[in-house]
Amino acid sequence: MAITYPYSLAFLADQLCITDVVWDIQRNDELSGTGDGRVWQAELAPPLWKATINVAVGYHEDIKKINAKIRRLYGSQEAFFLYDPTSQYPQYDPTGTILGSNVVTISGINAERDSIAITGLPPNYQITAGDKISIAYSSAPTRYAFLEFSEDMAAASNGALPLTAVFPFVPTGVTVGLTVTLIKPFCKMIIIPGTHNPGQSVYRITSGLSFQAIQKK
Repeated sequence: MAITYPYSLAFLADQLCITDVVWDIQRNDELSGTGDGRVWQAELAPPLWKATINVAVGYHEDIKKINAKIRRLYGSQEAFFLYDPTSQYPQYDPTGTILGSNVVTISGINAERDSIAITGLPPNYQITAGDKISIAYSSAPTRYAFLEFSEDMAAASNGALPLTAVFPFVPTGVTVGLTVTLIKPFCKMIIIPGTHNPGQSVYRITSGLSFQAIQKK
């Protein structure tokens, strides 16, 4: 079977037994100020999601498979999908069973593009600050937005969630009607050069596998 990029969740992310993670953003800002405490910030580029991943101790055979797939990314040349292991499901629905097979779509985006409305949720479904979503948009190539809700909000009895604040800004290509992923929402990422540690092998066990990844748009 031919290997395709970005790697699917099943091909790599689901194979990682992650012991600890730092999931945050890398800001691209420039600051200037004066001696009286006034500070100006200029965002030179949109923030990027960044992850530091440590994988559990495992048998050589299992860890070697993961390392082989990471090496096949050719450093930072190819991308893979990764989800925040602490945000695989909405906090209100920690196993995803309430959402089930519902198809959720965008029903509105405000003019500032920092809030979205969605529909297709179960009645009165709760969105909690910190819940993540992903949205595939555009074509040739397909792009992927990875957003985080910034406030708590409940859907109405018809499954419609009103405009709710998100971070970062919604990309221009994201439009009303697109499908929203709430179960294992994923971010398109690449390995940060020089951060892949294949681990140390002793007897039948390998420990210390780790890497850092950053969003690729």
